[in-house]
Amino acid sequence: MSDETYSYEDASVLFSGGTDSALAAVEMLKTCRRVTLLTFDPGFIFFVDNSRVHAEALVAKYGEERVTHIIQPISEIVRGILFQDVKRDLKAYGFDMTALVCMGCRLSMHTAALIHNLEHGIPVLADGSIEKQDAIPEQRQVVIEANRERYLEQYGVRHVSPIYSEDHSDERLFEAGVAPKRGLKKQFIFFDTQATCVFGVPADVYARIFYKPIMGRSTDIQSVDYCKERYPSMQEIVERYFVAKGLELSDLVKRLRGLHARADEMEGAHA
Repeated sequence: MSDETYSYEDASVLFSGGTDSALAAVEMLKTCRRVTLLTFDPGFIFFVDNSRVHAEALVAKYGEERVTHIIQPISEIVRGILFQDVKRDLKAYGFDMTALVCMGCRLSMHTAALIHNLEHGIPVLADGSIEKQDAIPEQRQVVIEANRERYLEQYGVRHVSPIYSEDHSDERLFEAGVAPKRGLKKQFIFFDTQATCVFGVPADVYARIFYKPIMGRSTDIQSVDYCKERYPSMQEIVERYFVAKGLELSDLVKRLRGLHARADEMEGAHA
């Protein structure tokens, strides 16, 4: 691919190391010159270093000049978003917090990613969300769209889910020469290429068996409301970070919007 065909110089990817996020990185590398893989450790996951398996495979395939992998602890951000008021959440959401705990964790990761993108001038944030897993609140289209609108409007970060309709990311990743073997999605609890979360399994089981089947799409409203409740905390964390750095947030947002305008112009020129 020639330099002229890259829509963006840089993008970041929320990177667990699993086949979905790894395939999302492959897709982003088709339109971006460089991709930063962001692996966040909220403080309650095990084997976070497993994420290096696919990260190193992506570096081997595309080169160090195009792929960078960062593992970053974010327990402080998690305390300010997911665990900001546990008693109030349990009173408001009850046992549904079994599913929403992953939403709070994802928003914490989004906050850390927004900070990284703003600080480093990266206009695009991708993830490996897929429709097949939309029993889980953070992977529902309505939730993704609500967050996506907020991030672009508030921070100038364009959020994308490039493999949302993909059903077989493990097979595609193997065929792309990145996955070490086929059938990685058939694993359960303990994975070869990504961390294991203490909340992940019960949250997934509850969401698939009870949360979505029993409550239906009313959970869309609940999940979006949960996100909206967290937006002020996310904003406060982002602003506090850049105040401490002596950087003006509005200037960083303006820079990202300029990069989007440039990408849109390039896309229009090639249309």
